[in-house]
Amino acid sequence: MQKRKRAEVEENITPNLIPMIDIMFLLLLFFMLGADMSQRQLEELVLPQATQVKEDDNKVEAGAKSNLTINIHHAPDGNAPCAVYTNGGICREAGHWKWAIRGHDYTKDTLKDQLQIEAQLDMETTKDPQANKILSARRVLIRADGAASYGDIQKVIEYCGLVGIYKVEVAAAKPAPDKKG
Repeated sequence: MQKRKRAEVEENITPNLIPMIDIMFLLLLFFMLGADMSQRQLEELVLPQATQVKEDDNKVEAGAKSNLTINIHHAPDGNAPCAVYTNGGICREAGHWKWAIRGHDYTKDTLKDQLQIEAQLDMETTKDPQANKILSARRVLIRADGAASYGDIQKVIEYCGLVGIYKVEVAAAKPAPDKKG
């Protein structure tokens, strides 16, 4: 008589990938949302050197929304770089200079419309007695390349005034500390 064979236990060892995929999506979502998105509004430019600096006290006014940063930067159209700007010269070709808000370039015509939209997002609660109208509480920081035309900066300040934005600042690089022995 033959003995019965023992039943073999069938082991199917395969990793369950569904939880691992879920974890990977959660990590991806975490890193995307946790990334510093504030740098998206800053273009790469060389700020002019200031002779004096008024320290920013970093106080945010009650009810005020975030600052609006306008970048005036050199970005020639096409693939060819600007030879004058690349060699350290001052480029005065009007088409090479762009005005950007949050990474989107605007022309002199479209910037005023965008500033009007931005101004409406954060209005003061009371009428200004001197202007005789309600002004925008939005703060604007103008960051212009050191080689940019001051006329472009003036035009941005003018547009801000026309749409009711009166809190305008112009950025500059901090002066180097004195090296007196």
